[in-house]
Amino acid sequence: MQQYYQPLYQRARDLQFKVHDAMGDQNHPMARTLRNEVQHLTDDLEMQKNPRDIENRIKTIQHTLLESQNTSGSVMNVDHSANLHRNYELMRVDVRRLPHY
Repeated sequence: MQQYYQPLYQRARDLQFKVHDAMGDQNHPMARTLRNEVQHLTDDLEMQKNPRDIENRIKTIQHTLLESQNTSGSVMNVDHSANLHRNYELMRVDVRRLPHY
């Protein structure tokens, strides 16, 4: 893995665990969607996909996190969702700094 993808990959893995820990109802359809998108992000970074594709994946995760705040049910605590959204935004900024963006 190239040196500029490695820190992003590690950060994605760390956030993946945080997302899993923050989820309330693991069987909620939105929780499954979020879990799948977070896994795809990790896979995309591992395969060193185009930075724009990675950014789009992060945007999808952020959109799902915002939707989870407006969903009735216990997908995720609003504070956890907002914190994760901020972390993914910081990651998105770093992706935009990748070469070939």
